[in-house]
Amino acid sequence: MTCAVPVVGSVADFALLAGAPVHGWSGAVLPWIRLACSLAAGCWLTALLAARPARPAHPARRPSSRPRLALALTAVAGAARVVDLVRAGEAQGAVGSLATTALLAWLCGELAVRHGVGWRGLGIDPPGARTLAGRLTAVMVFGAVFVLAYTTVTWMVRLQAGLPSVAPWLPVLDGAQSAALGWRGPVDMVANVLFTGVAEEMVLVGAVVVLGHAAGRPLWAVCAISLLLRVVGHLYLGVPGVALVLLGACALFLYLRSGRLTPLIAGHVVYDLAASCAPSSAALNTWAFAALLGTGAAFAVWLHRFAPSGASSGAPSGAPGAAPGGGGRSR
Repeated sequence: MTCAVPVVGSVADFALLAGAPVHGWSGAVLPWIRLACSLAAGCWLTALLAARPARPAHPARRPSSRPRLALALTAVAGAARVVDLVRAGEAQGAVGSLATTALLAWLCGELAVRHGVGWRGLGIDPPGARTLAGRLTAVMVFGAVFVLAYTTVTWMVRLQAGLPSVAPWLPVLDGAQSAALGWRGPVDMVANVLFTGVAEEMVLVGAVVVLGHAAGRPLWAVCAISLLLRVVGHLYLGVPGVALVLLGACALFLYLRSGRLTPLIAGHVVYDLAASCAPSSAALNTWAFAALLGTGAAFAVWLHRFAPSGASSGAPSGAPGAAPGGGGRSR
């Protein structure tokens, strides 16, 4: 559900770059897919919340209001999508994106709860997150994702500039990535950046890893699904979209090593906002350098204070090396 819109849109745009007669397909199909996915996510979430068993200690407890809240959020998302179908606009598009983002994030957490992992096991405020070691780990993950996103985009831009002269037959986007995304204004941009952060990190990393593990799938298959969906969702860039393998693989590694999902999402979102709002490429370069310095400083402090001193010492809770969830689950 999360990847339906980016995958369909990217495949159609890639086909258009390759010369296929699919002009206008994205604009005709994607609004309907957005509506279907928003409603599907909301209905699934509402059903999961309604099926939650009552706590044994409180058999006479009043029914939870969470299903009604999820249903109301679904109604908001659906209404915004319908209005956007009738008359496209920035406000209804942003409301639909934000409501759908909230539904998807909540659905990820609820599925983690249903499979015995919970929000903390998914990587939202895991055990040890509020200790000094945990906070240093969060800074390291945040800065690493920011720098990795910057590096990936730099590599992508170089491929975009160099491939037409080396291999002119390869499909390559001739224009800026922001223009290809079709943002209608600053509010729509922020809403879509938040959606992207949740979709690519909370869903394609956190939920895929945790639920794949719960289903008994091998780690290589889980990582392959995550990377495939991330790359295919960026094929609107043409062949340079393959560069997303770098960010996707490193995001998986950071999550598996640290068990921290919140700084992973935050690093992605903050980079996207910085790249969209930076007054110049020099300013973005400076911000990336500052993030690199902050990450290095946090790692130096962590290494000095919390690095194992001997073979018998284990990694501290919330530090790199702990499995996602901090519950001792193997990967």
